[in-house]
Amino acid sequence: MEYNFNEIEKKWQKKWVDNKTYEVSNDSEKPKFYVLDMFPYPSGAGLHVGHPLGYIASDIYARYKRLKGFNVLHPMGYDAFGLPAEQYAIEHGIHPAVSTENNINTFRKQLDNIGFCFDWSREVRTSDPKYYKWTQWIFLQLYKSWFNRKTQKAEPIENLIEIFTFEGNVAHPVPNEKFHTSDFSAKEWKNFDDATQQTLLMEYRLAYCGYGEVNWCEALGTVLANDEVVNGASERGGHPVVKKKLRQWYLRITEYADRLLKGLQEVDFSEAMKEMQTNWIGKSSGAEIDFEIKSEKITPHPQPLSSQRGEREAPATETGHYFKTATGNWQLLEEFGRENRKHATEAEDALWQKFEITNWVSKSEDNMQ
Repeated sequence: MEYNFNEIEKKWQKKWVDNKTYEVSNDSEKPKFYVLDMFPYPSGAGLHVGHPLGYIASDIYARYKRLKGFNVLHPMGYDAFGLPAEQYAIEHGIHPAVSTENNINTFRKQLDNIGFCFDWSREVRTSDPKYYKWTQWIFLQLYKSWFNRKTQKAEPIENLIEIFTFEGNVAHPVPNEKFHTSDFSAKEWKNFDDATQQTLLMEYRLAYCGYGEVNWCEALGTVLANDEVVNGASERGGHPVVKKKLRQWYLRITEYADRLLKGLQEVDFSEAMKEMQTNWIGKSSGAEIDFEIKSEKITPHPQPLSSQRGEREAPATETGHYFKTATGNWQLLEEFGRENRKHATEAEDALWQKFEITNWVSKSEDNMQ
């Protein structure tokens, strides 16, 4: 018997829609189960093969859990507010609202043709004001809050102002150790003008405005994350990317990194997912050490101690010596270091840059000799 998919699939897909087969009620005695897919960017002419590749697997799992008696929530939406959608509109000379709506309609038709069991009553569009008003609301809550290290909780910024008014910041030092103002008393706080007080509060807010070096792409007119830059060019479009210091908004994740890491161990995620999130949080511990190098006159030619240990710069007197990496090993160490510092923290990146400068100076001195 030949399978007439055009007739059979349209019949059952219509039946699912008419009967609201996949709409999920919040009021159910069945055990709850949530299957969430990554929302696609409606930025092209339609789905690419990578979309159904992932969606089919999760759809099978959602159907399996539904047959096992679970109340399965399996929603779908569109991550429609950002660079990909903007670029598509610019490249095609269409207003983003129009192009996004057209692309979403195409995506929806294709998804329905495949026959996924999504609950479309839960559809989300990040470009919808009814949606993004809540992301703006969340941002304001972060802006109006600071992280109390003693209680390990976010608290209203008004609480911090009250603390400063009565006891200064001795019990709550500035999170940013590089900030020019350290401890101040209650009297000093009261004597600060409004601009100074607001500047200080900005150093505590969970959402704060500050200066930082970013990946700037002039062609796209935006800042890019490290993983959006490939060999000095934007992953999208291959446009030049340069380092630029800009004033922008940040989240003070370092203040509550411990809370995030602790909570990560209490959720039912796979170990691979936990590891990925741990790396994303990026908490690192270390120390900064300064070594004092003796200033005695050294011999012009290094005396190698061992090819495994390095080379010794022997001073004229035997009162001291220091070691450096064997010249022949530098290339291997450099390649190894670069590979392992692709996702370096700010401190690690600064240390790596220091190594680069030191190596350049060393090579310059060798050339001079």
